[in-house]
Amino acid sequence: MKSDNRIRVDFEQPSHGWLPVKVVMNGFDLDIDASDVPVNPIYLLYAAILDVVDGIASKVWWHLEPAGYYFDFTQPQPGLYRLVISYHSDSQTPEFLHETTGNAADIILPFCRAIKNLDSYKYDEQDWPSLEEKQLARLSNVIELLKKRA
Repeated sequence: MKSDNRIRVDFEQPSHGWLPVKVVMNGFDLDIDASDVPVNPIYLLYAAILDVVDGIASKVWWHLEPAGYYFDFTQPQPGLYRLVISYHSDSQTPEFLHETTGNAADIILPFCRAIKNLDSYKYDEQDWPSLEEKQLARLSNVIELLKKRA
């Protein structure tokens, strides 16, 4: 059964170090172009997924040069995930934008699928850095694990 908390995540075709990112959930829409400078946020997202599935709080910084969005992932109890989104510019403290809680299918799997879908695009490394094959394989294993737990 589809939950009202389910997130829709889309990464579009990257170009020249910029990645169009769309996140839709519970009446909240975020549509940004994230930079791969200074760190690839897709790698940060990959690492955050691995951590939060293991119960470790994690953060992803989506760079806008110089401002950015932060996605904070936590697992307040087994099988329950929380995502808090905030915005931070150079001149202010982070501004809370949205929070949602749900199971892995609601919160984690949409990001996993978006990463896998991004890998299916054809683009040059100068347009956006790719995850390594072993990282994508590990992500596939996490997807299967989360599906079995559901």
